[in-house]
Amino acid sequence: MISMFEFLHSFNLDVWQWLLAIIAVAGIGANKTGIVGINLLSVAILAAIFGGKASTGVLMPFLIMADIFAISHYRRSVRWKHLFTILFWALLGVSAALYVGEIIADEYFRIILAAVIFTLLAMTVLSEMSGKRFHPKKHWYVTIFIGLIGGFTSMIGNAAGPIFTLYFVSLRHTKNEYIATRAWFFFIINLIKIPLHLFVWETINPTTLSFNLVLAPAIFLGAVAGILIVRRIPERGYKVFILTATLVSAIMLLF
Repeated sequence: MISMFEFLHSFNLDVWQWLLAIIAVAGIGANKTGIVGINLLSVAILAAIFGGKASTGVLMPFLIMADIFAISHYRRSVRWKHLFTILFWALLGVSAALYVGEIIADEYFRIILAAVIFTLLAMTVLSEMSGKRFHPKKHWYVTIFIGLIGGFTSMIGNAAGPIFTLYFVSLRHTKNEYIATRAWFFFIINLIKIPLHLFVWETINPTTLSFNLVLAPAIFLGAVAGILIVRRIPERGYKVFILTATLVSAIMLLF
């Protein structure tokens, strides 16, 4: 029977990589319970440690753990109607990514994604300033576009958070409704992506699952921290925080 030290050493990570991984995983937990924007930093850290495509398999179980924590805590606030309106189109985007995802070079993909986020961010800010509310049925073409591009980017680089953040913010939910609906949406999407990572991309295996198990406590700590912080932020201030974090996330994609 191997010792804990030997088990941890089998992952071939140095002390700094372990520290960064813990921070990244805690960030995933905090992101799911309301501290939006930090998730892209977590994605970048894990990609630097494991490589771009491989990191998506490492990341997926962490995301699902954090999703479960978030939907459990905010279970009474979910807006099912708004969730299912965009879910179908997001699943089509995920399917498209399986066939054409590897054709698009990473640098071009990041630029395109940042441009989409900047555009949606500007539309959201203008909507807030004018007082006009976004209606998914009336603006069905926007819903389809966001669903497709969001699902696509979710499969390719787990970077769809800012896109769907702007969609749910535009619906003018309360902060708890926003967090709950967003968490349920990504929980469903991520569950569907698990077989694809297992059998198509083969990025989830016993080694990556062991790593997920080792760092699972960091998800809990990050999620609790996120809940405590969000409680102290007023509704209006939280919306400003979301939009600012989304802007920073889009800028990070360019570097």
